[in-house]
Amino acid sequence: MVTSTKSVMLHVVAAARAAWPTVDLATDLFAAYLADRTPDDVAFDAAVRHLHASDLYLACACVNGDPNAIAAFELHCLTVVDRALPRLSLDADAVAEVKQRLRRALLIADQGPPRLTKFAGRGDLRCWIRVLAVREALAIARQARAHVTIDEDRLVDLVAAGASPELEYFKRLYRRELEIAFRGAVQALSDHERTLIGQHFLDGISIQQLGRLHRVHRVTAARWLDCARDKLVATTRALLMDRLGVPPTELESILRLVLSRLDLSLRPLFGRR
Repeated sequence: MVTSTKSVMLHVVAAARAAWPTVDLATDLFAAYLADRTPDDVAFDAAVRHLHASDLYLACACVNGDPNAIAAFELHCLTVVDRALPRLSLDADAVAEVKQRLRRALLIADQGPPRLTKFAGRGDLRCWIRVLAVREALAIARQARAHVTIDEDRLVDLVAAGASPELEYFKRLYRRELEIAFRGAVQALSDHERTLIGQHFLDGISIQQLGRLHRVHRVTAARWLDCARDKLVATTRALLMDRLGVPPTELESILRLVLSRLDLSLRPLFGRR
């Protein structure tokens, strides 16, 4: 077992050094850093397969002050900010401010360890930084009561189109909490409300068809469906706010993302019909 772990570690280090050829990090230091980010109840080789170990290698070198690692981080990771934020209508000064804040938080930190130590390697480092950059941009906009307008609906649209890895990562990050909140909200619906939502969003039954099926006017069917969906969203919002304690802007982004894919989000909760 020890031999197997050592072999896996050597392979991981070789791959990391190939990815970051200018960075020379002591193997023992990296092994300890990696061990802190792998679960105790999972075999090391199995755990490592699910991590972005090469990104963790760079992060470890950065938080240990390696100048080559910091240069590589600047060139290959922080540059994602230059590409991501202008899509949100941020000017060059605002982008530079976001980058400066990220440098300070990720690599220096005024209190405690640099924030880069919180990168767990479960996703791509660049995508993780995109998430932080978007949040920082939103914070700057709120503080300044901006001359810059950041349209959060646009962020959600980009995710729905598969064009925003930052919010795809954000969605994955809260998937469990979102599912639990949504499950609780579904359970809070009446049988009639649950049936209406299932028929419309899962079975594809139109408003007109719902009216005929329930022997009411289509306007009545539409009103019933709207009330059921409003209740579902309001309950999900309350439960999710309880679980996460996130700022309202982030909570609304999550909920709009759910509504943009409501049929996909509800399917596991209703089961096979």
